[in-house]
Amino acid sequence: MGLYHMSNTSKAVIDGNREDLLEQYLSLPEDQREQNFPTTERAAKLTGMSRRTIQFWVESGDIAAIFVGKNCRVKLDSLVTFLKSRVNGRKHS
Repeated sequence: MGLYHMSNTSKAVIDGNREDLLEQYLSLPEDQREQNFPTTERAAKLTGMSRRTIQFWVESGDIAAIFVGKNCRVKLDSLVTFLKSRVNGRKHS
C-alpha cells in the first residue's frame, strides 16, 4: 500500500472492519469461503479484470478484503457493489 497519514480513529475503524471480515470468513463452511471470499486471482477471472486492477482496488479501499496468511481474499459482495457503482457512473462510497 502507498504511504499516507492515518489518524488513530481511522486506523481503529479499518482494524475493526478487518476483524469483522475475518469473523465472516471464518464463520463460513470451508467450501463457501472461496465462493464468498475469492483470491484476487479468482476475482480477476470472475470479473474479466486483471489481478493488478483487483489489487489496486483493494489497496485504495474501494473493495473490502482481508489477508489470510499471504493470500488476499476479496469480499465478493463488496466487489460486486463496487462494479455496479462504476456501471452506474457513481464512485463507490
